[in-house]
Amino acid sequence: MKKISFLALAVCAMLGFTSCEKNDAPEQVEGKNLWGDVLRGDDMQLQFYPDHFAFYWEYTFDAVANPEIGLIIEGEFPNARFLSYNVYDDDEQTSFCTQNYSLMDVEIEPDYGCINTFREETTATHQKYTVYVLPTDAPESIVAGKENICWFDADVEKVCTMLRYYIPVGGVNAGVDMPSIKAIDLTTGNEVNAPERVLSGIRGEMELPSAAFTPSPTALFFRAPFSYAYPNGPSEYCYSRNVLETDEVIVFNFKAPSYPSRVSEFETADMRYWSVCVGNEETYTPLAISDYQTKIDANGFANYILADKNSADYAEVKRIAEEKGYNILEWDGEAWRKGVMILYRNMVFDEDYAHSMRLLDPVGGPDVDVMSNPDKYIAVLGLGEWGATGAKISTTQFIAAGGNIPLRQPLQ
Repeated sequence: MKKISFLALAVCAMLGFTSCEKNDAPEQVEGKNLWGDVLRGDDMQLQFYPDHFAFYWEYTFDAVANPEIGLIIEGEFPNARFLSYNVYDDDEQTSFCTQNYSLMDVEIEPDYGCINTFREETTATHQKYTVYVLPTDAPESIVAGKENICWFDADVEKVCTMLRYYIPVGGVNAGVDMPSIKAIDLTTGNEVNAPERVLSGIRGEMELPSAAFTPSPTALFFRAPFSYAYPNGPSEYCYSRNVLETDEVIVFNFKAPSYPSRVSEFETADMRYWSVCVGNEETYTPLAISDYQTKIDANGFANYILADKNSADYAEVKRIAEEKGYNILEWDGEAWRKGVMILYRNMVFDEDYAHSMRLLDPVGGPDVDVMSNPDKYIAVLGLGEWGATGAKISTTQFIAAGGNIPLRQPLQ
């Protein structure tokens, strides 16, 4: 079973002619059933610090046993905030492919006669697309004329394709059937049955060093490296890790980016999606608040408090926090232990977003000399008001201050 280090994560975390006006030929039923069971970020069954509001499906095949195979994935655009496909070297839990291994929804060209519902609002249903998963050495005769290609290096032994929906509407499947997976014979170009699915490392474990979580009086945030643990191509993360004792709270804030409530706002919103998630020492995600659930104060800040519900002071801490308009993250140190990993996730739509986490260096935190270039390592210094930052104080201090804890400014 594949394991990766905590440091690697968190210093660190596809030429068809079809019509939407008619029914296509019956699809292979097994093609829709090749995906693994849905992996939910909110059910504490998936490690690697998943987002509560994301739903994942994975199909992995043995490329050594099937050396002349690519994939054809036929699906419908879902009713969801976000859709992406990523293809990984499952043994490495990432991709080193020099070509595009990730496709996000707006990049996917629809099938002939269909509409990409992430580009254009429509009341039409069953809008179809076709995605191809091909090795980098696929013959030009196979590649020619195809759009929506996710690539994998030709030497990859286990090819993992992952489908993600964020905030699906109309059920976990976002109101559409699961995409059908078929294979393409790279020597003949013929469609064939897809290989049997093999076990992926996404259902494995992460190994944490004993000193992964250490107490700190601050809650500084650093950009996490875009590397291992099956990274989602369009995502960026800042993280802060700490130890939360029962009689302590962590307060933090950042200026909230705008987000879209409909497709027509995709191009004007700061980003497509953002969230705050809190993971534990075992890399599960017990808590999360998405952008649309977040309280934002009159100055445009999202203010958060992480507090242990087992504290004798918790009722009073919660009362004050609610009164002050905090976004409350209720920890359970008895069930989830004391180590906390706070992840602030951005999925940037506009590459020119002025406050992108990409302005930061992806190598930061206590394992490097951050003061050698703090504006590149520490989020609040590199991103200003848009950079998350905070402090850890006792419950007594929080109550005595009436919740007015100065970070950049009093949180009120």
